[in-house]
Amino acid sequence: MARIYPLFSSSSGNCTYIGNGKSGILIDAGVSCKRICDSLEANGLEAGGISGIFITHTHSDHVSGLKVLAKKLGIPIYAQRKNLSLLMENDLVPENAQLHELDSGETICGDFLLTHFETPHDTPASCGYRIICPDGKKLCVCTDLGCVTQTIWDNLKGSDLVLIESNYDPYMLAHGPYPYPLQKRIASDHGHLSNSDCADTVHKLLQFSTQKFILGHLSQHNNTPVTAENTVVGTLSDARRNRDYLLFVAKPEGEGMAVAF
Repeated sequence: MARIYPLFSSSSGNCTYIGNGKSGILIDAGVSCKRICDSLEANGLEAGGISGIFITHTHSDHVSGLKVLAKKLGIPIYAQRKNLSLLMENDLVPENAQLHELDSGETICGDFLLTHFETPHDTPASCGYRIICPDGKKLCVCTDLGCVTQTIWDNLKGSDLVLIESNYDPYMLAHGPYPYPLQKRIASDHGHLSNSDCADTVHKLLQFSTQKFILGHLSQHNNTPVTAENTVVGTLSDARRNRDYLLFVAKPEGEGMAVAF
């Protein structure tokens, strides 16, 4: 049985492991190689069993540890064409790295079958991932999006588990430390997903049989885990938690947190 481990999930750094103790894949590498390896070890996961690193986009909180990690472990890197170009142009991958361009079809990596889907974010290219595990279970990792497009919805619908962004509380953002232009960018359709928009999406997904959810990429300045969690639970008032659905909140550093699906 595969598990998902949100090793790091916040505006400061993101890295998610999907697999078991022996083999798996990573989504992003947004903290240092040492911190990723330490977190893998703390969770009883073998770094040498990672078959590939799948990049969502090239913001530093998703790729800052990529170069050292890929060089140290010799892990292949998968990304959209534009993101591969940006990684090379900005010296974010090691020389002679194994780079694989994601096309419009499915990608086989180890025992996993992945499909990427575009997400609206303030970067030249950005995507989420739909992943089918060896036992046929399907999960999606979907963060850094300003809104849920039809393409995103079509990929999320019917998943067994969804890790979805719940980045900010609108009131906290409006009254927080960020300057207005940055607030406007975050709240735009190419920024990040608010707690309420996340909750509405979770509510819809529940109607299509998804029962396990992880809230991720919470802002450490414009949100709190309790605020994000309460927003979703309140929106799902017509369902009973731990009976009709399971809800988790990814920690900025998630050592020890694993969700089976």
